[in-house]
Amino acid sequence: MADEQKGFRLSRRLLLGAAVVGGAVLWGGNTVARLARGPSGPKNAGRIADIDGFALPLKPLDNAPAFDASLPWSAKGGDINDASGLSMTPVYGVVEVSGDEHIAKALAFARANGLKISLAAIRHSMGGHAFDDNALVLDLRKFNRVTVDAAAKTMTLQPGARWHDIQNLLHPQFAVKAMQSTDIFSVGGSLSVNAHGMDHQAGSVAGSIRSMRVMLADGSVTTCSPTENADLFRHVVGGYGLFGVVLEATLDIVDNAVYRTSREIIKSDDFPEFFAKVLEPNKDIGLFYGHLSTAPGNFLEDMIVYRYDKVAERPPADQPEIGEPGSVGLKRVIINLAKWGSLFQELKWFTEKTLEPKFESCTVARTSAMAEGEACLVTRNNPMHDSVPYLFNDQMEETDILHEYFIPRAAYVEFIAE
Repeated sequence: MADEQKGFRLSRRLLLGAAVVGGAVLWGGNTVARLARGPSGPKNAGRIADIDGFALPLKPLDNAPAFDASLPWSAKGGDINDASGLSMTPVYGVVEVSGDEHIAKALAFARANGLKISLAAIRHSMGGHAFDDNALVLDLRKFNRVTVDAAAKTMTLQPGARWHDIQNLLHPQFAVKAMQSTDIFSVGGSLSVNAHGMDHQAGSVAGSIRSMRVMLADGSVTTCSPTENADLFRHVVGGYGLFGVVLEATLDIVDNAVYRTSREIIKSDDFPEFFAKVLEPNKDIGLFYGHLSTAPGNFLEDMIVYRYDKVAERPPADQPEIGEPGSVGLKRVIINLAKWGSLFQELKWFTEKTLEPKFESCTVARTSAMAEGEACLVTRNNPMHDSVPYLFNDQMEETDILHEYFIPRAAYVEFIAE
C-alpha cells in the first residue's frame, strides 16, 4: 500500500513537472512567434503632440470647400499618419498624383480656397512635420517614373520613386551615388531632408544632383541646379517641401563597384583618429558605417566598423539580381528581445559581434584579379539594398523612433561621454 502511494505521488510530480515544462515550452514558442511576426497593418497610436510638444485636438476644417471633381482624390477628409504611428493628422483630402497636371490643378485649387499643401510619399519622416492640419495632401507614391542615361551616367526620376526599385533598375551595371543607408525611402523624401548615407566620400544627396524641375506655389515651373537658380536649389534641397514641389530630378549614378567586406572592433573613443588615419585617406573605401555597443557591460564603449574596400570597378557579367535581407524573423526576435532588459541587450551585441560574420552573404564570385583567400566580395548595390524588414514588427502597443544627432567630429568623444 505504501509503495502504491509513493508511486502515485511520484506520478503526480512527474505530471506536474511535465505540465510546467510543457507550459514553458508553449509560452516560449508563442512568444518567439509573436516577436518574429511581421506587421499585420500600420501602427496608429493617434496623436501625442504637435512639434512644439503640446497635444492638440483633432479638429476638422470648418466650412470646407467642395471637392474639385477633376482631381484624382484618393481620400476626401479623414486623417493620415507617419511611420511613427504617433502623428495622426486630420486632412482636407488626399490627391493621388501621377502627372504634373495633377500638381498644378491641386495648387490652383488650394490657392483659390485658402488651403495649405503638404507633400507625402512613403511617410517615413517621423514627428508629423510632413503634415499640416486640414491640408490638401499630395500623395506622390505613383509619381515615380525613372529613366537612365547610361552614356551620361545619370538618372532622371520623379519624387515618388523608391530607392529600392531604383537599385533593382540600375543593377548590375550601375549604383546610386548618394542615398540613406536603407532603401525604404522615396527620392522626394531624401531630397527634402538632404539625406546622407554610407558613402562618406559622396556626402549628402545634394552633391549628386545635376538639376531639378520644381513647381512653385503659384504653379510656375523652373529649373534649378547648383549653378542655375542656385538660391532656389539650396532652399529646395533640405527644405522639407516648403519651397516647391519637385517634378523631377537628374542625379549622378556610379559604377556598381565590387567591394571586399571587413569589420574591425575598436574603442569608440578611438573613432575620430581611426576615421582620420584609416578611412578618410583611403579613396578605395567606398562605403563604411559604425555600430556602437548598446550592451550594458560596455555601453557606447566599443564600436564595430564595417568597411567596403573597392577591388574592381564593376562586377562580372553574370552577376545575379540583388538579394533581399535574410534571417528576417531571427533578427526581428533578437531586436525585440533586446527591449526586455540587459541580458538580451548583451545577447544582441554578442550576436552582432561574433555570430553575424559567420553568416555574411558574399554575392560576387572571387577571382585572382579581385581578391585572394577567404575574402568576401559584394557589389555596391548589396549593402545599400537593405529594406530593414526586421525593424518592422507586429507589436502594435509600441513603436520605434529614429533619432539622428549631427555632431562635429571634434565634439564626438565629449558627446559620447555625456
